[in-house]
Amino acid sequence: MCGFAAWYDPQGATPDRAWLEAAAASIRHRGPDDEGFFSEAHVGLAFRRLAIVDVDAGHQPLSNEDGSIWIAFNGEIYNHAELRAELEPRGHRYRTHSDTETLVHAYEEWGPDFVKRLNGMFALSIWDRKRRRLFVARDRVGIKPLYWTRSNGAYAFASEIKALFAFPGVARAPRLDSVVEHLTLRYCAAPATMFEGIHKLPPGHSLLLEDGRETLTCWWHGEYGPRIELSDEDALAEVEKRLEASVKSHLMSEVPLGALLSGGVDSSLVVALMSRMSGRAVQTFSVGFDAPGPYSELPFARRVAEHCGTEHHEIVVGAQDLLRELPQLVWHQDEPVSEPAAIPTFLISQFARRTVTVVLTGEGGDELFAGYPKYAVEPYARALAHLPAPLRDAFLDHGIDQLPFRFRKLQVVGRSARFRDEADRLAAWFAGFTGAERGRLLGPRLREHAAAGTAPFRRALAASAARENLDRMLDVDVRTWLTDDLLMKMDKMSMAASIEARVPLLDNPLIEWAMRLSPRHKIRGLEGKVLLKRLARKLLPVEVVDRPKVGFTVPLSPWFRGEMREMLADTLLSPTALGRGYFEEKVLRGYVEDHLAGRRDRGRELWTLLTLELWHQYWIDRVPARATPWTVPARVAAAAPARSA
Repeated sequence: MCGFAAWYDPQGATPDRAWLEAAAASIRHRGPDDEGFFSEAHVGLAFRRLAIVDVDAGHQPLSNEDGSIWIAFNGEIYNHAELRAELEPRGHRYRTHSDTETLVHAYEEWGPDFVKRLNGMFALSIWDRKRRRLFVARDRVGIKPLYWTRSNGAYAFASEIKALFAFPGVARAPRLDSVVEHLTLRYCAAPATMFEGIHKLPPGHSLLLEDGRETLTCWWHGEYGPRIELSDEDALAEVEKRLEASVKSHLMSEVPLGALLSGGVDSSLVVALMSRMSGRAVQTFSVGFDAPGPYSELPFARRVAEHCGTEHHEIVVGAQDLLRELPQLVWHQDEPVSEPAAIPTFLISQFARRTVTVVLTGEGGDELFAGYPKYAVEPYARALAHLPAPLRDAFLDHGIDQLPFRFRKLQVVGRSARFRDEADRLAAWFAGFTGAERGRLLGPRLREHAAAGTAPFRRALAASAARENLDRMLDVDVRTWLTDDLLMKMDKMSMAASIEARVPLLDNPLIEWAMRLSPRHKIRGLEGKVLLKRLARKLLPVEVVDRPKVGFTVPLSPWFRGEMREMLADTLLSPTALGRGYFEEKVLRGYVEDHLAGRRDRGRELWTLLTLELWHQYWIDRVPARATPWTVPARVAAAAPARSA
């Protein structure tokens, strides 16, 4: 795993070496083992390397035999050995055993379409010297990030936004449409970012720059047909075979490897299959929370670790850990991706780096196999939304909305059911602020941008070829929530620790098979993720599988009423925050006061607002300084790791 930056000038200028060095320095955490640079007229490449495969010879930027093709690449290509077996008989000569060199020769042989042959996670930039063109591409579902901008007639690309600011003329200004997106979705969807003029290359897309032209190509789009119809037993056998093959390919490494184990079905399945293939105990890492209530899944993670015979390690995260690490969190994320699980992911990745360099994780199972409760209850929300408005609103206003906190999941259903419009309703499931609630909050500076909140869902629905309601939900979530929230959280937080996170549930053959799978293998009644749970019951203790879905729930609500109370109020109600003109002050104060007084749980909304304000303070109001290096808290360092028998 690595990080890179690329610069391209159609007019033929050569970049200043200092720009490339500054860009590489800003992402040193992505690759502490090595750095490399290449520049000439038109182009410059900067690279930081985390050595995983071909440790001794995998230096980048890397070229072909005659130096006519150069590459800087971030990711892993799991089928590179198979591609090499095709390329060598065609006359391509290798100097290394790295997957990077296979990409160079594949581009030579097949041109830009070579990306369709790749199975892996990647963001890459290729300089074709003879044609004087730059080709950049990103993997199918966006496991690896790639950002770009235009400035002073040139283009700049990078693995993280902060590296773009090393190039002259790249400004730091908020994009107001994206501010409203963040308030609504709790992330900013591709192709936009929170910064005006800075873009994400969308997943499954490439960009070719040649002769002053930009050619943006969608080279992959998930297909939900033709439908695969399998019996229950055949489907179970097939998913086990495919997931086993994926996990096996993701074990490719020359450095120590482990797994992040949440105790949920997806990460537990990955650990079970890793343990079945490994000749030694798998290193597993779990995190819990120092808070009362059903926030920690540590007991389930321990049970899985015991069952699989792993060497298990744990840490416990409290409010003070969050307060201490927030400056680093804001710096590493670049954008205010308001996913609270970033906090424990950041800390457990730092902790795991003391033992391993690569971890496997469970991202993707919910979005491919319908694991979230919303997928099962959406038909009921949709039916409720189509009741006559007076009847619907009366039921919601005087019924569901008045229920106690323990019925908060039912209140989420009620909030989504307020919208007949498909985009509004689907966006509301994981939203921070929606509809009239958002309208009351927005101040004069944001009010005219209100429609931007659900625009990414409208675009995703319009682009979707899926026809069944469940498939449409899954398709949209893969291309928005999964890509721009969950995968960005995992990439940024793991790379902050110089650790590579791999996602075997997002292996391409498995993705394309799961998308075509019959809905009855995903949802039955109110049960979701039917097929993966059947496999989990075969490989794991039943009590780990047959329990309510908790998710990686961070105890923000009690922390905001406790140790984080003062920081929350001081940040959101400061003259600086109120002076932005983003929000109606009375409404904002009401949110804070309602939560602190215990009248209503506003944890999600307040975290959305807090991350937005901290981002402004750090990235817009001042020139951001590099985050202070992380050190293991004394209470964690003193704790002996839990080791399974």
